[in-house]
Formats: sequence, C-alpha cells, structure tokens
Amino acid sequence: MSAKIHIVIAVPFGYSDRDRLVQFIGSKFPAAEISVVHEEVSLPQVAETLVEHDVSAPPAEIAEEIAFQDSRSVMRKVVDALSEFTRSEGS
Repeated sequence: MSAKIHIVIAVPFGYSDRDRLVQFIGSKFPAAEISVVHEEVSLPQVAETLVEHDVSAPPAEIAEEIAFQDSRSVMRKVVDALSEFTRSEGS
C-alpha cells in the first residue's frame, strides 16, 4: 500500500527558479504530486502537504502507514528539503 502525497509550495511572484525547485523536491519525494503557487513570500515555503491513505486497505496497514507517514511528518521533510534547496541557491 502506498499513500498519495500532495505538496503545495509557495514561491515569490516572479520566482525564476520554479522548474529547478520542482525537480529538486520531486527528487526528494518521487511519488508526490507537486504544485507551485505564487504568493507574497520572500523565499519558497511549504504552503500545504496532504497525505491520502487508501481507506480500502486493512485497518492495521492504514495505521502503520499513518504512523510512518502523515501530513505533519511530510511537511517537516519538505521544509528541510526547501532549506537545503535555498542554501544551494545561494552558493
């Protein structure tokens, strides 16, 4: 069983490194669906993460997967990845 992961990243208006950012985040979360929105932010940041679990799976499998991968834990990992990306941008 695998969860569907949706990630929304907010970037500044006129952000020119969108494609590289999506590619970088995609490399960290290969099965994720990644969307980018333009907002009044100074640096890219996570706007939302959503983890959808297959509710037709046995309850024990769902519980195990939720314990391993929920929206908060995915968000923390995406925040870390964005931090890594912005550090690499500056170098």
